[in-house]
Amino acid sequence: MLESSASRLQWTFRILLLSVLGSLLLSSQVWLTERNFPVLPIFSFLPSVPSPVDYLLYCILVVLLIYQTIYLQNRNTLYALIGLFVFLLLGDQMRWQPYNIQFLIMLCGLFFYERHTDDLLNVLRLMIITFFIWSGVQQFNEVFSGSVYPWLVKPLASRLPDSLTPVVSNSFAFSLLNILVGVGLLFDKTRNIAVYLGIVIALFLLYALSPMGNDWNGAFLPYYAAIGFFTYLLFYNANFEAKQIVWSKNFRYQQAVLIICLLPILSFAGIYDRTQSFNLTYGRSWSPKIYVTEELVDKLPDGVKRYVSRPPLSDPFIDINEWAMHALKVAPYTEQRINKRLHDYICSFAEGDCPAKLK
Repeated sequence: MLESSASRLQWTFRILLLSVLGSLLLSSQVWLTERNFPVLPIFSFLPSVPSPVDYLLYCILVVLLIYQTIYLQNRNTLYALIGLFVFLLLGDQMRWQPYNIQFLIMLCGLFFYERHTDDLLNVLRLMIITFFIWSGVQQFNEVFSGSVYPWLVKPLASRLPDSLTPVVSNSFAFSLLNILVGVGLLFDKTRNIAVYLGIVIALFLLYALSPMGNDWNGAFLPYYAAIGFFTYLLFYNANFEAKQIVWSKNFRYQQAVLIICLLPILSFAGIYDRTQSFNLTYGRSWSPKIYVTEELVDKLPDGVKRYVSRPPLSDPFIDINEWAMHALKVAPYTEQRINKRLHDYICSFAEGDCPAKLK
């Protein structure tokens, strides 16, 4: 499996394609248009794909992924696969899950398969290093340390001896470990140790979100499983220099990926999406609610009414996170412009002034 660069690359791409397939199957509803959640295309002028055409396109994408896994070098099916994947992503912002975007960028590397074996391996390594470093950086916030990480680690901590609970429950140590793994993968002396630790992180996240743990957002499971495999395939006993990861004068694909990997810096200034900056599950995304009146609830479609909560001493509301997770089986794309579009969707059922409020 690791006897040559070509073997590493072949296994990496096959794991990648299987991971995309797994995620697609676990979140099938988000790829369809007949559902209890509005379709939000990237551009408002894009028409919604009607049913059953949406289901047909979804099935074609599944078949293309299976075929490409078997025949990695078939460029004709690769063009069809990438083209259909991009077309479906443009059709709904909810499909812009961070793992889907990372999958797409990595899949584009197949266009350079065999012609740039070592350079391509370095691009894929750059993306995995970026995953660990940015994940660690984004985890340094009060929401992650105060609520998200305790929730993540609770199933594991409950199964460990009391003496180990303080060790695994330290969110600062976990965040720092992510960064150290990313940096450690760059250098020969620390690479294999970082590989082991990176696999442990991937396994922990896989367990925490699985039915054995918190049973949340199953579409993430193939992604974290893939991160573990990628860490091993791309780095274990690998021989390369750190500078080869960062830059290549002649490989434009690597230059483009490097720019993409640096874009999360802009999220701190509010000019790049938080969701694409490795913080969807780390506490920096918004958790909005749309408050409604009973009169407006009566006018909503039946498929939407089921997501209205009526707590005592409060107006009824729709929790966007709960709505997306139950209707689509994925987390919402919680940028403010998307929340506003969902608010407008709810308001479209009101007569006259809309009483719904986004908070």
